[in-house]
Amino acid sequence: MSRQFRIALFIEVMLILGLLSIGLVFWHVVCDETMNTCFKRDNFGSMMGFLLLSALRPLVFSPLGQAAYIAGDSFGVIVGTLLTALGAALSSLILYFPGHLIGKKVVRPWLSSNLPSTWRMIRTQDYKLIFVTRWIPLFPFDIFSILFGVADFHARRVFIFSFLGCLPEVYFFASIGDGTNNSIVLKGLTTVSLAACFMMIPLFLYEFVSRKKGTGLWAASKKAYYELLYEARVNNDIVRTAVYSAEKIPVVLLYGFFSSRKTLAVMENLLTRDGFDVMSFNLGGSLGVFFTRGIPDTAEFIDRKIQRQMKRYGFKKVHVVAHSKGGLVALWWLLRLGGSQYCDKIVTMGTPFKGSWLTYLAIFTPLGFFWKDVWQMRPGCAFLKELHASPVAANLKIHCLYSREDKIATDREGVFNYSGQVTGVPMHHLSHFQFLARRDVATTVVKILHDEEPAAILEAAVERRSSKSSRELGPDSDIDSEIDSQKSAV
Repeated sequence: MSRQFRIALFIEVMLILGLLSIGLVFWHVVCDETMNTCFKRDNFGSMMGFLLLSALRPLVFSPLGQAAYIAGDSFGVIVGTLLTALGAALSSLILYFPGHLIGKKVVRPWLSSNLPSTWRMIRTQDYKLIFVTRWIPLFPFDIFSILFGVADFHARRVFIFSFLGCLPEVYFFASIGDGTNNSIVLKGLTTVSLAACFMMIPLFLYEFVSRKKGTGLWAASKKAYYELLYEARVNNDIVRTAVYSAEKIPVVLLYGFFSSRKTLAVMENLLTRDGFDVMSFNLGGSLGVFFTRGIPDTAEFIDRKIQRQMKRYGFKKVHVVAHSKGGLVALWWLLRLGGSQYCDKIVTMGTPFKGSWLTYLAIFTPLGFFWKDVWQMRPGCAFLKELHASPVAANLKIHCLYSREDKIATDREGVFNYSGQVTGVPMHHLSHFQFLARRDVATTVVKILHDEEPAAILEAAVERRSSKSSRELGPDSDIDSEIDSQKSAV
């Protein structure tokens, strides 16, 4: 058993036990340790108090079934079910909005650029996805509430279909709490029968009608499936159309975490129009396409690929332009594997040289068992410390494009921390994924590759400053200070 697997397993077990303990302690304190008749049945204030606690339930990591059990014990099956389901719908919104903020700058730009059909399915079929995940208790209620926000589901639909979808689960646990004499098996069968009659049959009929019109969940899911299949097949079969010249220095493009070669299409076209020979490689990972391989392993793969291409076409050296995690791969190749013998210039864009706290969103889930790279991009991890401690070859010039609007590598966190030989280029009007598809970014990269002076490289930032109105950007703005500090450094 690998060390990563053992650590991930320990984290998952401790996390689950800790969260369950918090929930149990909370309700035992509220219910005076007896768990019997926590609230008065006919008291309106008690009902509102329970509704509030049910809405805040995720904040104390209490399972939905536990709240339903207490509601059934205190208010009876019907009232307890309705109160718990309403509280669950409210709690889904409490978790939805933080997820919405997380996904706004990171997940939605990635989905729309990498998997547009999947993105359209999410936007048009979200209410069906909400209902199905709520109706099947195997899907964690609170985790999916966050994911609905990350994926930008409609908030009103999250509320309505969370209420409807969780009714069977809530009814089952409320009936247990009510203390009727029926067996658990009979209660389960009753729950399934009621859910089938009043919920699933109407949903299947509606889906059947939608499918006839070509707007159903099944049709949208097939499009998303074929899109993933297309990515896996086409991006693994790279067809070279460019004719490379041994007289030119080619530019190697490297993409970032959980992206594919598709994200490089715009940048590749822009650099090609400026006269560069451009090449990129499929870096593998999830489904053989989405880049989740370990960073040192990928750096070794890149080393073999570049040396093979140099021998094949007669290149003397290459330049590297890398986005996000691709910058970490490139730096490891240059500093640790001797890549500086073949490359004396690298441009990074939005690379998290100090790590990203977003990696913990994967580490604290089952993804932490499989993806090595999320462990290697933790703030302060051993990999990043080793990378920053590596000596930089005297011939290597490092240029780092960064932005304070970047939510992955915010501001100077996108600049490699090494004295000398590193030029930070501020582009504060860009978000993380905009580095890949903007003409002004390509123009800046071209200036760097043509060995223009650092002051000339910063010209784009000066132009952005002058284009701002005095109302938006005064003479003592942060961008002024940033540009002045960059010029004084050169």
